[in-house]
Amino acid sequence: MIEGTQPVGILQTEDKKLFSRLVGIEYQLAVWLPESYASSSQHYPVIYVLDGDIVFGMATTLVPLMTWADRVPEMIIVGIGYQRSMTEWGLLRELDFKIPEIQDDPPDSHADRFLAALKQELIPFIDANYRTDPRERTLYGYSSGGFFTVYTLLNEPDLFRRYLAGSPDTDLSCPYLLAHDQKLASRESQPPIDLFLTIGDLENGAAQSSLVKFNELAAAIQARSYPGLRSMTQIYAGENHGAGGLALTLINGLRRCCSTANP
Repeated sequence: MIEGTQPVGILQTEDKKLFSRLVGIEYQLAVWLPESYASSSQHYPVIYVLDGDIVFGMATTLVPLMTWADRVPEMIIVGIGYQRSMTEWGLLRELDFKIPEIQDDPPDSHADRFLAALKQELIPFIDANYRTDPRERTLYGYSSGGFFTVYTLLNEPDLFRRYLAGSPDTDLSCPYLLAHDQKLASRESQPPIDLFLTIGDLENGAAQSSLVKFNELAAAIQARSYPGLRSMTQIYAGENHGAGGLALTLINGLRRCCSTANP
């Protein structure tokens, strides 16, 4: 940074730090508040954005525009990040989002502990400090974060009202779902929950094994008819495992699951 300059922040954002005793690291929580928050007493839906270090800024740009143009309700945006170097970010996210039983994942990965921290530490912190509507939580994740979103749905299906999972490591998600869907299968049908799954049709090049597994995952969810689960899928033409899918999953997920224009 040039001497004498200051980092530029995002308007209407508060930065919080929270040390997780369950995981043993400090998380950076970036909290964006809707424009009406300061002048109202209402409670707001919350979207929790995984990989907040790189995705939070995108969400704070797109969500307000969607409130105006797509009849998506105003919501609080919480980015969960680490505020570390890109190298450290890449390592920490794999530990938080994956599980040792999956082939080629870090042997010390701990999605179970990160999920416990999300449920017992991070969400209660946000609910205690902001006017939130606990009935209207959304979890958004992409790639490994997408896998963690599916993992959360299967292990804590009622923690969120909506699950937006983009390109969720489908070669891992499909077999995991088939072996670990007991909680989702045994829950009551109310309150309803939404799952929005996406992938690009160019993923994994000519072999397209990710796309094959994505279709297997979608078919398995459809066939099992989980109580109260509304499952939606989109395959994006001309998109690979990159920025297009990242943004389109958020945009279309909110349109399909939250907009009053698309009930």
